Amino acid sequence: MSNEYFDGMSLTYASDEQEIPLIITAQDPTLSLSQWASNNRDKINHLLSTYGAILFRNFDVNSSTAFERFVEQVSGSALRYTERSSPRKQVEGNIYTSTEQPKEESIFLHSEQSYNNQFPLKLFFYCAQAAEQGGETPIADARDILASLPASVVEEFQRRKYRYARYFWPMMGMTWQKVFQTEDPQVVENYCKQNDIEYQWMPDGALKTHQIRATVASHPDSGDRCWFNHCTFFNVSTLAPHTQEILLGSFAEDELPNNTYYGDGSKIPDDVLDTLRAAYEDNKKEFTWQTGDVLMLDNLLMTHGRNPFSGDRKVLVAMSQTGHWQELEAKP
Repeated sequence: MSNEYFDGMSLTYASDEQEIPLIITAQDPTLSLSQWASNNRDKINHLLSTYGAILFRNFDVNSSTAFERFVEQVSGSALRYTERSSPRKQVEGNIYTSTEQPKEESIFLHSEQSYNNQFPLKLFFYCAQAAEQGGETPIADARDILASLPASVVEEFQRRKYRYARYFWPMMGMTWQKVFQTEDPQVVENYCKQNDIEYQWMPDGALKTHQIRATVASHPDSGDRCWFNHCTFFNVSTLAPHTQEILLGSFAEDELPNNTYYGDGSKIPDDVLDTLRAAYEDNKKEFTWQTGDVLMLDNLLMTHGRNPFSGDRKVLVAMSQTGHWQELEAKP
């Protein structure tokens, strides 16, 4: 692969043992990524559907505006961040910071917005400033994760689905106002009704919701089956031990800011959750960010996370193209 070229760009793997992300490197660092991508959109998307992750390196990408232009050229307009689960800042247009979670914390691998009825099919990350140390964006192929899970575990989730429960405390986690981007409870209720979310207003004004979602999706182009859900990510047992201790010592289980269950509300056994976490970890791949890098992910094919870091780090994110669970749920 190290000797292959595509329209003057070298194509390489992250290493001899690691094929993802596929790295496309410009020979001329003054070349505009958006301009080059506009002439190679079909080829880029073909490579993405195969590898799931492409890292563009050594192109001229020096601002959030240039980043957004690339997204538009290769995938259409960036999407607005709705039904939020992570604290982010809007930079401009529909370009956001990747997360505002503390730098000391790891962010477990997940599939972006898979808990929504509608979700982005493509993700983009722009490294405006690489961290002094750490701060990688690990990825894992959702096809490989699914293949490594015991058939009995997958069948149980496909039969029962999973339930994502949220409790929006005014002073803990993300408030419903931030998540739904409104101060109007009626807007929240309308959104919930339109998106198959059960909701309950509590006496103190807090909001309690849950939604039942599938766990396996079929890729719209290839038909590949992908482990596509937030079941592991949002389960309280996936959090760092000290965070678990604080939350479980402060709230009743049905009042936790986030948690997951089987679709009928019953607890997912600890050994099943251990198996799920191991499947993500066993398939995890990493690369080192360089300032100016742009990472393009197929959101169905590729999960992503974040490693802790030191120093300043600035990674921006954009999402594009909408998928729907109603159309993409894989049948048992």
